[in-house]
Amino acid sequence: MSEKKKDLDDLLSGLGIGEGEAPPPAAGLEDAPVEPETPRSPEEVVEHFLVGLLLYLDPAYTLELRTAEDRVYVEILGGDLGRLIGKEGRTLKALEQLVNAVLAKQFGRAYRAVVDAAGYRRRRADRAVDLALKAAGQAAETGEAVPLPPMPPAERRAVHIALKDHPQVYTESQGQGEDRHVVVYPKPQDDPAP
Repeated sequence: MSEKKKDLDDLLSGLGIGEGEAPPPAAGLEDAPVEPETPRSPEEVVEHFLVGLLLYLDPAYTLELRTAEDRVYVEILGGDLGRLIGKEGRTLKALEQLVNAVLAKQFGRAYRAVVDAAGYRRRRADRAVDLALKAAGQAAETGEAVPLPPMPPAERRAVHIALKDHPQVYTESQGQGEDRHVVVYPKPQDDPAP
């Protein structure tokens, strides 16, 4: 067994949500035999994991899940969302990495989870698009490239999609790691496509 897999197994067992474990018994049924509940779909795996984890943090959290193609979208509501989001979304990002590790353990790389809390990531992407639209206006007006600040992949993708069909500019990502950012370039006057 690889060291990473063993560490994940230990973490999951420590949270009381390891493979094949039975859910806690319902009130008054502590002595009744309980068959282990094995999640079958990616959505069930994500829900099973997150419910178990979030109950330890704050029972006031609730989940909304939906699946589209190979993605499981999770919206966490209620409870102390600021604590769950963390500084600059770092805790939320770490939670998403954990969820994706659990999915990978069950399904390999066939599915990915996108975890959000009260629309935090959606609002960040909307702000990035607003910034990109302003940069597009500036690039079209001045004829000079306009670099945007470093952004996470989801925000960069939102910028690229927002400006994909813009008649006067095009975008490219540049940099590595945490410094990766989008640059908005003016399109050459005589060439409509980059």
